[in-house]
Amino acid sequence: MKEKLDFLLRSKSLTATSFARLLEIQPSSVSHILSGRNKPSFDMVVKLLKAFPDINPDWLLLDDERVYRDEVPSSSFSPITSPNLSSDDQASLFTTVENNELSATSVESKNEIANIFSSPSSAGKSVDRVIILYSDKTFDSYSR
Repeated sequence: MKEKLDFLLRSKSLTATSFARLLEIQPSSVSHILSGRNKPSFDMVVKLLKAFPDINPDWLLLDDERVYRDEVPSSSFSPITSPNLSSDDQASLFTTVENNELSATSVESKNEIANIFSSPSSAGKSVDRVIILYSDKTFDSYSR
């Protein structure tokens, strides 16, 4: 996160003090993050994303390659596999999503998602959240 904050300051031509003033936080908070002493709080991340709506939250939090929301990714989407699901379950889920047969309101999709949550794992883990990404850049998220 330190590197991303440093990049953001350079790309927006901001000093640590002006950045802190913009986010309405203490300059020492920014200094501590830039020095690697502390990590940003959730509140700071929220303020940062509100102050810079062009910043891609997935880049900031999840290491997405797109820094800005309107950038086109350089590589095509490839689903991330989960060790909590068998390869047959994963293939079935991704095939269903690709064929647009999975609808957030359909009973079948809710049953499929319930099955994913209740599937036993070989590693003793369980699924807590399923996120379905649609081609129109929307998503549905299901939590246990």
